[in-house]
Amino acid sequence: MIEIVHRRRVWGAEPGRIEMIARSIATVALAGAAVLAPTAAFAETYPAPEGALTCSVTEVPVSTAFTCTGTSTDGEEAVLQATTSGEDAVIAGTVSSAVEDITSGSVTWDVTAPSEVGTIGFTLVIDGTAVDTATVNVVATSTSGGSGSLSTTGFENAGLAIGAGALLVAGAATVYIAARRRSAQSV
Repeated sequence: MIEIVHRRRVWGAEPGRIEMIARSIATVALAGAAVLAPTAAFAETYPAPEGALTCSVTEVPVSTAFTCTGTSTDGEEAVLQATTSGEDAVIAGTVSSAVEDITSGSVTWDVTAPSEVGTIGFTLVIDGTAVDTATVNVVATSTSGGSGSLSTTGFENAGLAIGAGALLVAGAATVYIAARRRSAQSV
């Protein structure tokens, strides 16, 4: 006696297809979680202090004095922090200034450039929170003419671009592997 077994096929339910769909859904969910996870770090439950930092120059000869001005709300405490690529800059004798109270909306620091060529990065800290930065280049001799340096341009989200590229490569690898498995099962 010959027994005929009739398999009832549900659309899309061939062997291995359900597992592939489950893997694809899991991959999409994982990619979505990876993309959306950083947004929790950007959620603020408190208002950050507002402030701005400007320096009187963007390029200065070595050992030259200039000023940096921080602006914010009256009564807040401000500190100017300096980071140099060479010798320490002098801000009232230290790399971080003493705490200053903001009056009339601003506070000004007298800064002397170091005796070594390099870059000074300034950070304005208001009530313990860094709110703005400025950069001054220290050069060997003064630059003549012109009104300063050109504005800078560029892409500041390189980490985001690298993450997007990694997700793109992971997605392409998943499609490639799934296609190879599907072709191997159908042979």
